[in-house]
Amino acid sequence: RPLLAMHTGSLSSCLLPAAAGAVAAATYIWWSRRKSQSDLSAQLYVESLGLIAHPEGGYFRETFRAGSEPMVSKGKTDETGDVMVAERPDGKPREGGDRNVLTSIYYCLTTDSPRQWWANNMSDHIHYWHGGGALTYHVVHSDGRYECKVLGPRADRGEVLQLIVRGGSFKCAHLEPGNGDFVLLGEAVAPGFDFRDFAFVSAAELKALVSMEQYARLKFFLKELPEKDFDNYYDNPTTRTV
Repeated sequence: RPLLAMHTGSLSSCLLPAAAGAVAAATYIWWSRRKSQSDLSAQLYVESLGLIAHPEGGYFRETFRAGSEPMVSKGKTDETGDVMVAERPDGKPREGGDRNVLTSIYYCLTTDSPRQWWANNMSDHIHYWHGGGALTYHVVHSDGRYECKVLGPRADRGEVLQLIVRGGSFKCAHLEPGNGDFVLLGEAVAPGFDFRDFAFVSAAELKALVSMEQYARLKFFLKELPEKDFDNYYDNPTTRTV
């Protein structure tokens, strides 16, 4: 908004008063329409992309599972698809052995579901910003290093358009306050996502990962009643309503 105001001001100084007023009026109308469209965007994205509630918070839809039809395997490996031998981050075999080579999803956090709960996954994740505001990630890497990154469009403010989280890391995320009512992103996972490689983080685990000062800030992103079975999210899906 500051850039827009500065640009409008520099134009106005070069124009006659009537013309400057017309430019200001046109700018106001453009911004009002843009804001109105932005207010609707979260719901439009959810409806247009067919997003449903995700166990970690927010809304999602699987868009790709190598050699398989997305969503059908309910977040598990489709053995009839394109698979690879997958190991845990510590080099030991994963449960069941094979995983689909790659999976990808749309993922959206909104004001009614603004948090992605603390979780751990064995596979590498690449997060791609697609639209909306900014999303703050808290990551504890497998080597114990804590990092805070903001996924968003404003590179001049240190936000990143892509965020890589390696397998074995712990992460949570939340909408960046005051910067949009939703964030839409894509997540590519390799080896492909499988709920057998996923676990919510407990309070005891988080305390062991971060300092007590950090824990006091980050405990609010722990899921209170974490599930271990997720078929119901696919069998009886719910979605966002306005």
